[in-house]
Amino acid sequence: MKKKFSDIVKGVVRLAPLAMIAVCVIIYFTLFRGVTVEHILEFTPENLWLAALVMIGLFAMKSLSMFFPMLVLIAASGSIFPNYFAALLVNCIGILVMLTFPYLIGKYAEREFVENMINKNKNADKLREFKSDNEFFIAYFMRVINILPCDVVSMFLGSTGFSPVKYYVGSFLGILPGVVTTTLMGSSVDDPTSPKFWVSFICEVFFAAASSIAYYIYKKRRKKNSSV
Repeated sequence: MKKKFSDIVKGVVRLAPLAMIAVCVIIYFTLFRGVTVEHILEFTPENLWLAALVMIGLFAMKSLSMFFPMLVLIAASGSIFPNYFAALLVNCIGILVMLTFPYLIGKYAEREFVENMINKNKNADKLREFKSDNEFFIAYFMRVINILPCDVVSMFLGSTGFSPVKYYVGSFLGILPGVVTTTLMGSSVDDPTSPKFWVSFICEVFFAAASSIAYYIYKKRRKKNSSV
């Protein structure tokens, strides 16, 4: 009896990720396809506490849909909340939620299912390029270079058995600079001529360029080491 119950629990755990992703994909294509910041602003309630819950819920849905644009959500929070730090807090909570679901799917779902989900991305092979004994560095660096969707990276790291603490701390610190600047950009989107908007925009461009350079240097060093 105990073994049968355990088998049922395992079956539910394995099927739940597929069911959640299917629901999120349906919701995305029926309600949120082509969504913009303006659409989210129209959708969120005027009560800021409820708006915060809605935004966090959208981050959760984004983590399972693999389609929903993360930067749009972050910028929308900057527009919705009158206080920049309140918007940043909501975005940080949303990012932590967004990091959680794909990681758990990678960790507990069937290996074949996870591999199929990861391999749907044309750049999935790049994930296997990264080799290091330092899990914190890998989690951090993969977020900094930003060459793959957040969901795919999270699922991959979960499937390879990364330590939860190193995964969360490394991933969060790697994403945080972009969250800070995009939230600032969203808070000033009504006035694109303002210094605040241009500072955040320049920072975004800088981080994008820095991530490309970091990845280029990493590949060059890896190629050099493999040839030795």
